[in-house]
Amino acid sequence: MPEEVVAKPPNANANEHQALLKNGGHPITVEVRVRLQAIVLPEADGGYSVSVSALQGCVTQGDTIEEVQANIVEAAEGWLAAMHDMHKDEDVRVMRGES
Repeated sequence: MPEEVVAKPPNANANEHQALLKNGGHPITVEVRVRLQAIVLPEADGGYSVSVSALQGCVTQGDTIEEVQANIVEAAEGWLAAMHDMHKDEDVRVMRGES
C-alpha cells in the first residue's frame, strides 16, 4: 500500500477560512491527505530508483525497497511544499477574485 503524505494544519475549518478571506484576513492552511503512486525500478548496479509521475521531477533512490519508500515520502513532501511556496500568492489572488 502506498505511503500517505500528510500536511499538518492549524485548527480551523472551511467556514472560518471563508470568513477570514471576506474580512481581508489571511488564508488558513487545512489538512489535505493525498495518495500518490510511485514507480520503483531496480538499478543495474544495485539499489532502486523511484519516481512519482504525478509530481514532475519528484525522484529519489535507495539501496532497499524500505529505503526508497521512506525517501519518496520525503521527496514528495518536499516537492509539494516547494510548489506551495512557489504558488501560494497566486492561489490567494485567485481565491479572492483578483487578477
